Amino acid sequence: MERRRVVITGRGVVLPNANNVDSMMDNLYNGRGSIENVALRFPWLSGYRSQVGSLFDDFKLDFAKFGIREKDLRELSPFVQYTLEAAYQAITESGFLDGGDLARENTGVIVGQGLCGIIELEKQKEIQTQKGIGRVSPLVSIKTIPDAAAGFVASQFGLHGQSKSVSSACASGADAIKDAYMAILMEDSDIMLGGGTVESASPMIYASFGQARALSERNNDPSKASRPFDRDRDGFVIGEGAGMVVLEELEHAKKRGANILGELFGYGAFTDASHPTNPRADAKYITMAMETAIKRAGINKEQIKYINAHGTSTPGGDGIECFGIKKVFGDKAYQIPVSSSKSMIGHTLSAAGAIELIVALETVRNGKIHTTKNCENPDNNAKYHADITNFQPCDLDYVIEGTREEKVDYALSNSFGFFGHDISWVVGKLR
Repeated sequence: MERRRVVITGRGVVLPNANNVDSMMDNLYNGRGSIENVALRFPWLSGYRSQVGSLFDDFKLDFAKFGIREKDLRELSPFVQYTLEAAYQAITESGFLDGGDLARENTGVIVGQGLCGIIELEKQKEIQTQKGIGRVSPLVSIKTIPDAAAGFVASQFGLHGQSKSVSSACASGADAIKDAYMAILMEDSDIMLGGGTVESASPMIYASFGQARALSERNNDPSKASRPFDRDRDGFVIGEGAGMVVLEELEHAKKRGANILGELFGYGAFTDASHPTNPRADAKYITMAMETAIKRAGINKEQIKYINAHGTSTPGGDGIECFGIKKVFGDKAYQIPVSSSKSMIGHTLSAAGAIELIVALETVRNGKIHTTKNCENPDNNAKYHADITNFQPCDLDYVIEGTREEKVDYALSNSFGFFGHDISWVVGKLR
């Protein structure tokens, strides 16, 4: 029996400087980032190693369009609100809210999330300490439960298929889309929502990553803090937001006359199983993830014309990813354009895989590759990193001159997370 095919019929994102996919891509194509010194808005950051981030100033969910009361927003943590907005955009674009039927038993939602709910936990712990256990909010369990985003999306849109959260660190968004994709392949559903979300304006999150020396400390020059593949990178920049897609079985989408935006052709998912934070020096499973995605897509490696890299701007991680790309593509690796969206939107952690898969899709649709901002001196000389064991040069074709016009039929999107979660996707035009 011929394998089912899965297409994308809706997209949605919400970021600190982008309220939909079009505004996100416009900013990326024009080199406009959302990274700033956020200590003025969050005074608790003033004493931290890193004070830069891509965080919401004051996100306000349009509660009216969800048929809920403003006072009921108190039940929704920020990461849930971000997810609802991104899901609303994706479902609206898919056409289901315009007379279509989405409220069916086999339509579900899977959301990737990681450090979500910490803001509420910090707040309630302070209340407990200062005012006593009797003043702790009864909503704390609802606002911090791991599947809150998927649960609220299912409730708001009447989705009765499977709903759950997926947690695989910074690969969570890509992993959730994988599970949604598989639900359609296995005929559990014809339609699925998949994506990722994160809230990051938390003292505990900044303190933890900062103490681990994982964050950039360019506090006086925040717009240049995230610099993937650059010689002078010194850590990643925390971001927040959400990205969601509507996935649909191809024949189902055709039958209802849906606008098909692109197709998911294949994924590869493996685990390093070696170190909590550092990728394997030989990039073995990063390599296997990319190779498996391409094999499942049924294409030749030469057909990949763009790679949206994980590219976090960490001294060790960027080089290992580049090493893996070269192991997969050999000499052809130097001819494939590579860019990192994190250079402008920061690292959105558990949302990153979903947001960046959407960026890869838009690259295919628009025939334009966005720049990697701040990659001024690609890091190809070990003498600048005497402290890095197993240094690997960053010497690929990084798009650093501005937006590049290029026809792309198939793009590769990489997402790698703590504990060695390695996921790659091949996305492209409907074939």
